[in-house]
Amino acid sequence: MDINEIKNKVCEIVAEICGVEVSEVSENSTVGDFPQWDSVGHLSILSKVEETFDISFEPEEMMEMEDVKDIAEAVNGKL
Repeated sequence: MDINEIKNKVCEIVAEICGVEVSEVSENSTVGDFPQWDSVGHLSILSKVEETFDISFEPEEMMEMEDVKDIAEAVNGKL
């Protein structure tokens, strides 16, 4: 899976959790861009990402991820 496929999947997850269309989510979408993407939503997104890609993040890593691009790069680093 390449980085673009990972980004697309992360965008789908963000859209699902935040209740928005995938077309509204980009690699620059970040915490706070959507009402549901708050601190709790962020944990929900990252939990779904972990489940989808069968990986796990350390708490410190989770705190450093602020946008879709950060999340996709972190996933790519673990695959």
